[in-house]
Order: sequence, then structure tokens, then C-alpha cells
Amino acid sequence: MSTKNTSKESEVVMATGEQVEHIMDMWRRRLNSRKLTLAEAQHIIQNGGQYLPIMDKAADVLVDQVRSDTQNTIIRMVRNVQRNRSAEQAINATGRTKYVDSSVLASMPVGSGPEEVELVYFKLGRYVGNEELEREYDVRGLRPDPQAQSADNEGDPSFADDHPNGCLWGRDGRVASFVAFGRWFGGREVSVDRVDCGWFGRWWFAGVRK
Repeated sequence: MSTKNTSKESEVVMATGEQVEHIMDMWRRRLNSRKLTLAEAQHIIQNGGQYLPIMDKAADVLVDQVRSDTQNTIIRMVRNVQRNRSAEQAINATGRTKYVDSSVLASMPVGSGPEEVELVYFKLGRYVGNEELEREYDVRGLRPDPQAQSADNEGDPSFADDHPNGCLWGRDGRVASFVAFGRWFGGREVSVDRVDCGWFGRWWFAGVRK
């Protein structure tokens, strides 16, 4: 059976105005329950630019959570992917203990893509080889973005404590290059290497939508 999405399956239908208004009513309930005063509300309006980042973050948390719940994934908005960094700089910025093959690190894709991305993490819960993992990315309409994933693990070092995560690139048969973030032997570590072995069921994988 083909794993490719049909145009109907891949079509995204946006929320209606009525749905958005219903969600805003839920938001109004909370603002009213916090007893937002007239002066405070006016301060927000007059200084909207100051509060937009907070409002954006709150909306991101809501959308990330509902997409995680409905898609059986973890969605994380990464806002500061510094595309001008080299692969080495991106890995060094995580502050983790490094186990890195320098030649593989030099091949890690960097420099392309937006500085703000939505990362989709998925977990298969079983052993998977590199070739099959690449197919799983295709089925989900995702592509690995190791630079964005490095930035996410940099911004939230504790995430990989309970969600060891990685991605691959440059596959040739069973062999692929990879970056992996986790906590082993009491410390937070990052590995960059090229191997033909696969991934056990505890691993999460991340990508951006194609």
C-alpha cells in the first residue's frame, strides 16, 4: 500500500472565524477571572508591542499542546535558530558533554531555513533502522533539521532528560550520520557520528514540515 498522502489527505482546513471567536471567549473568561482592571487593560493596549511576545508565547503553548494531543506527537516552537552558526557552534552552544566525530559534524546541514520553526517530535516505540526511519519522516511529511533541533535542546536542556532525541542525514544504505541528545551516566550529552546501527524504542525524532 502506498504511504504517500493524497491531495485530499494532505489538505489543511483552517479554523473558522466562529471557532476562533469561541476560543477567544475562553480566553476572556480567564482575563475576567483575573480581574484585569481598566487601567491595566489600557496599559496593555497602549504598549501592545511590549506584550506581544508574551501573548505570542501563550498562543504557541496552546497550539503546541493541542497539536501534540491530537497528533500523538510533541510540538515545540523554536524561535531563535541562529542559521549563521556553523555546525560546531550550534553543538557547542548546547553546553553538553560532546562525543563528536569532527568529519561527520562538518557534514551536518546548517544555514538554511527560517529562524523560527515548529519542530515535530515523534516516537516509534520500537527498534528502527536508519532506512526505515527515513521512510517514517517521509510518511509524516517531515524533514530533519539538526540545526533547529540543536537550538531547541540548547534552549531547554532538560527536555532530553526524559525525551532522548535525535535525527539523521546523509543516509547511504544502512549507514547514516546522526546527532543525538540525551542524559547518560548522570550527565547531559550530545553525540554526532555515522553508524549503521539503528535506534531503540526510547528515542524521539524531530523534524520540520516539508
